Amino acid sequence: MIFKDYTPQQMKAFLRPAEVQKEFGLDKGQLEYMRTCSRDEGKLRGPMFLKDDLIILYQRASIVKWLKQTMFQEAETAETNKSKKSASK
Repeated sequence: MIFKDYTPQQMKAFLRPAEVQKEFGLDKGQLEYMRTCSRDEGKLRGPMFLKDDLIILYQRASIVKWLKQTMFQEAETAETNKSKKSASK
């Protein structure tokens, strides 16, 4: 996933779940599930959110940060240069 270059003001903006889905492709239902797990487990799952009664908001900066932290990184694999070479033979 390639992130747009956001201005500092854009990073501070708050988005509703439908806007998060449209901009980042994160399903609203999945966001709801992560919020429920966060509440039930007492540990944050997914991007940080604000909730006041029926209003739920995500700050764009927290979504970008969460995505960058949870996205697969090639350096995190157990594959070594040796195994890469043997796989290519």
